[in-house]
Amino acid sequence: MPGKEVGHDTKRGLVMRLRVLMVISVVLLVVVLAVVLSSALSYKIGIDDYVVQIWQPGTVSGDPEILLAYGIVVDDGNHVLTVLDYERDTPDKLLVVHKYWRHDASIQAIDYRTSATLLQLQDADLPTAEIGDTSSLASNQRVYVGGCIIYWPNRYMKCSANAYISAYISDNISPLFFSISIPWKTMYVITKGKDWVSESGAVITDKDGKAIGLVGRYLSELEPPPPYPPGYVYLPWAINISSALELLTDTSHTNGPAVSIVLAKYYWINIVPGDALPVNDIENLYNTVMGLLDKLGEPLPLDDLAQYPSGLSSGFYLEEGIMLVETFTYPVELHDSGNNLLARAKWIGIHWDRSEGKPNRLIYGSTAYIVEGVYSIEGDISGLVQFLEPIWPEPGHTGVVL
Repeated sequence: MPGKEVGHDTKRGLVMRLRVLMVISVVLLVVVLAVVLSSALSYKIGIDDYVVQIWQPGTVSGDPEILLAYGIVVDDGNHVLTVLDYERDTPDKLLVVHKYWRHDASIQAIDYRTSATLLQLQDADLPTAEIGDTSSLASNQRVYVGGCIIYWPNRYMKCSANAYISAYISDNISPLFFSISIPWKTMYVITKGKDWVSESGAVITDKDGKAIGLVGRYLSELEPPPPYPPGYVYLPWAINISSALELLTDTSHTNGPAVSIVLAKYYWINIVPGDALPVNDIENLYNTVMGLLDKLGEPLPLDDLAQYPSGLSSGFYLEEGIMLVETFTYPVELHDSGNNLLARAKWIGIHWDRSEGKPNRLIYGSTAYIVEGVYSIEGDISGLVQFLEPIWPEPGHTGVVL
């Protein structure tokens, strides 16, 4: 019957249309996957076998594990180069995570000038990084920076959670550091305008995938946020891999100021070795500071510092005088002129050029930057002032001196 033939044709037509739609859907899915995968490959999403994470273990009291930094395996497969934040942490026990394996680690050497740290593992035998040549670093040379985008927040195992993006070397202050910057347009494409997220110790490689540096420490807790426009990506100084590898044989810089900042009423200065001051002057500055810590006088009242019970914070400016703040890799001892132990301090602030005949003073604390006490300084600080004179800004300058 005609009616039945029409119904049969209608059903067959529906089946055909469904098949066509399924084919189109499959094709579209393949196209989408191809675009996504090609985009992922173009930014080298993945992680090299020699890259690890450094964690602070959890405690029996319930404190969680904390991701401290990235690092790379070097030498014999039982050493890791990383960059730790000694302003925030005084690490003791550490965990190195490599894919699904966890290894106990201990600190073998530190370069306080850069916070580069060499960790020792036991019988790990991990894949090691191939080291590139940093002797010919040039401005606008393309390199690659490992990090984590906020859209892939699972940083624990670090597989597809990592993206590599191109950057450019903008300055080289060898032998310790070089600076890198990320083109804004590249950044916007990758993160859709969101912030770049990473940790110190992330590897920087050349075009051949060889390690040439590590991402250094990020902003100090005392530094105000950079006055950069929206969309600008802040990256700290990069540590030259050649200087970091010296930790395999040189342990002479283990204890010292990992953070050195000069504060005044209208400005602050972050002392980067080789930039703000020549590298050779950094050790002389450290020795001068340590000499003052053995010549402290009477305890002083907190006075103006009492208004900061939670500690000095980002963007803190002095009301008067000049202060050098030093935060050490490990606590240092404070003594009076009779060599009596007064306290142990993780950070200190040497404050001079105060008004109305007020004495030079030293403030200190065991946690950055909570003030636990103040002492007068009996030693001569003229040598310290002389070291710092080359970095003073021009008269009338206000704001940040980078």
